[in-house]
Amino acid sequence: MKVKLPDIRKTLETVALLKKKSESDEKAVETNFLVSDNIWAKATIPNDTAKVGLWLGANVMVEYGYEDALKLLLKNLANAEAKLKETEDD
Repeated sequence: MKVKLPDIRKTLETVALLKKKSESDEKAVETNFLVSDNIWAKATIPNDTAKVGLWLGANVMVEYGYEDALKLLLKNLANAEAKLKETEDD
């Protein structure tokens, strides 16, 4: 759970950023991504569909609208925090 929490939070922040950008005049998002060890590339991502793909596990990715994705991620974050607290208490 300690490993999952930062990933969930980072994904939540990213989806919130994409949602915010899609509501503004400048929809495209510039980012850097890892191509290989120590090799990065710059990309401009068009942000006009108002949808995001989330990995659910077991090699499954599902496309969600921003609102649904945020709800799911907030629910997953709350569940992970509760499970971590329960585990630490035990």
